[in-house]
Amino acid sequence: MNNYISALSVLTASVLLSPLSMANQPWSQDRQWLFGDWNGERTQLEQQGYKFTAALMNQSAYGLDGGYKDNNGFETTSQLTFGANFDLAKIAGWDDTTANIIVTKREGKSLTNESIKDPRASQLGNVQEVYGRGEIWRLTQAWVKKGFNDNTVQFKIGRMGLSDDFNASHCEFQNLLLCGGQLGKSIGSIWYNWPVSVWGANLKYQFAPEWTVGLGVYEVNPDNIKTASNSDGFNLDMNNVEGALIPVELIWKPKLALFNGLPGEYKLGALYSSAEANDVSVAGKVHDSKHSVWLNAQQQLSQQGADAKRGLYVSFNAVINDKDTTAVTSTQQLAFWYKGPFDSRPNDSVGFGLANYVVNDRVTDRQIATNNSRGYVDYDAFATDYVPVQDDELNVELNYSYQWSPAIMLRPNLQYIYQPAGIKAVKDAWVAGLTMRINF
Repeated sequence: MNNYISALSVLTASVLLSPLSMANQPWSQDRQWLFGDWNGERTQLEQQGYKFTAALMNQSAYGLDGGYKDNNGFETTSQLTFGANFDLAKIAGWDDTTANIIVTKREGKSLTNESIKDPRASQLGNVQEVYGRGEIWRLTQAWVKKGFNDNTVQFKIGRMGLSDDFNASHCEFQNLLLCGGQLGKSIGSIWYNWPVSVWGANLKYQFAPEWTVGLGVYEVNPDNIKTASNSDGFNLDMNNVEGALIPVELIWKPKLALFNGLPGEYKLGALYSSAEANDVSVAGKVHDSKHSVWLNAQQQLSQQGADAKRGLYVSFNAVINDKDTTAVTSTQQLAFWYKGPFDSRPNDSVGFGLANYVVNDRVTDRQIATNNSRGYVDYDAFATDYVPVQDDELNVELNYSYQWSPAIMLRPNLQYIYQPAGIKAVKDAWVAGLTMRINF
């Protein structure tokens, strides 16, 4: 990890101090990849159907004020990603067929876990979204996708994360709940986001120009989230499958006159899990299923000049979970970002978002009852057997994404966490963060 940070520091200094770099330098502003085009071989391979990717994401967070420890802690976490995509139509003559494989490795610590939240409480948010699921190598994707009838029907099978194809959302932020799909943040025991993969299959059918429906079947297998060794990240057996998770989603992609014909995407979905789930309020009670519903909406609100990508965007995401079996009954997210805020910086963006976790009142009541049985009436910051009483948690982030080149992105950000882990007695936290992404 220290090697990653040192390399990033040197690279960042080079970027900021070299505005007149030549195009053949790794830090030049038109550099597609940090390691270049391999003397043209990379582009040639892609034209032949072989596309290779390698990237490093680093997210640092510094506690400005508040939190459980109320100190100026600093933590950093990173993710390495190596991938290959194969256009099998070009390679093998298989029309409308692609295959993909991605391997990832995460390292580092979370400021939320180390300083911001009460360590006796279960985690809700995280100020570094790239943290989690263990410091091990993982097979994150290994799938094949086949299109039929001019790709109006697509079938996909293999190893994948559930939010790759359902409840998917854009990520313009460092805060966990403001980044990507929401379900994995509240029902992570069965819904696995990146970097975890599971065996699954899904079918997407575009039945009208603006309308698509999707249906999937995925395993619920706790072996997939084990982190004891690197072998756990490459577990391919299905010996301990506990059930099936079945999502269905309706997608609408209109260009509404209300927004001057600018594109939008709206998703309504639901899931059913056949795996047994524990009741959150009654010890020992078990339910034979679990369910959730969600809404994802993204709309471009304005366009800057002739560039269709520049302008103001808004997204709203909401999840409602099964109240009998889920500690977080719902999440809501509202985010705005403006792409190309300056003519001289058409690829930069400014982002502002708010995201909320709503803790199940049955969980809160059970925590209060547990403390009363142990003689605790008020919050006790030192007792090891005290159970912190959790309520809602609100996350806010303001950031600026500085796209130096297609190869290098820097995203300084300021975050505010209201009631960390939903605990009223813990001081609200202010955090300064920096995301750095490098495409090799």
